Amino acid sequence: MAQINGHPVKQMQEEIEALSRENEELKNKLAVLKAEMNQFTYIVSHDLQAPLRTIAGFMELLVRRYADKLDDAGKNYIDFAVKGTAKMKDLIFDLLEYSRLTSDTTDLTKVDLNLVTRELLKKVEPVIKECNAEITIGDLPVVVGRKLQMEQLFKHLIDNSLKFHNNTKPLIAISAKKETADLSDRQEFWKIDVTDNGIGIQPAYFEKIFIIFRRLYADETKYSGRGLGLAVCKKIVELHGGSICVASVEGKGTTFSFTLPAKI
Repeated sequence: MAQINGHPVKQMQEEIEALSRENEELKNKLAVLKAEMNQFTYIVSHDLQAPLRTIAGFMELLVRRYADKLDDAGKNYIDFAVKGTAKMKDLIFDLLEYSRLTSDTTDLTKVDLNLVTRELLKKVEPVIKECNAEITIGDLPVVVGRKLQMEQLFKHLIDNSLKFHNNTKPLIAISAKKETADLSDRQEFWKIDVTDNGIGIQPAYFEKIFIIFRRLYADETKYSGRGLGLAVCKKIVELHGGSICVASVEGKGTTFSFTLPAKI
């Protein structure tokens, strides 16, 4: 019986064919999952928003036609309904943003994170000036990824630092360094830190903050947001083959660290 390196050729062929069938099955399952995700996205973007538009429209019509017949309590009820509808609409948009990350089929390209952050700072310049914040950016790498998702990642992290600041001048520093994941395979990756001097986070919430729609602060008048940003950050980093974590001291500041493979 013919052999290669001591292994029967026929057996090797059978194993290769088996692996090929398994690979094809995985591709088919992935295609089904992607189709289901696209269907879900369509349902959210169309079917769920339609009744919300109907409710909002009739509430506005009710106010215009019967405002003089409503007492203060009735007007308050309508106001609650309108605000609730607007909040639900915002949540749907957030859910869409999150679900589209998985269904994004944009090709991976070389992305210069220096360019990404510089462009982003121009876009959020009014907020930076309003907070009197100071943002310093070190030498960042070029990575393989999706540029739009990299912009989302840094935007959410910077927004988070600008939002949860102390009464002191907000200071935000972004830096990167190359590290080795494992001594056995010597796989290199970039570790990127976004550090601030804000209000900090209690250790009990280190894992919970990455759960979608999980808010740490119920008072939306003081800290706006719907608990989406960090969940999006986690999803983006994982889709790029990395991980994200947080280190923080309550009242002194927070550092979000995420990794990206160092492959070009």
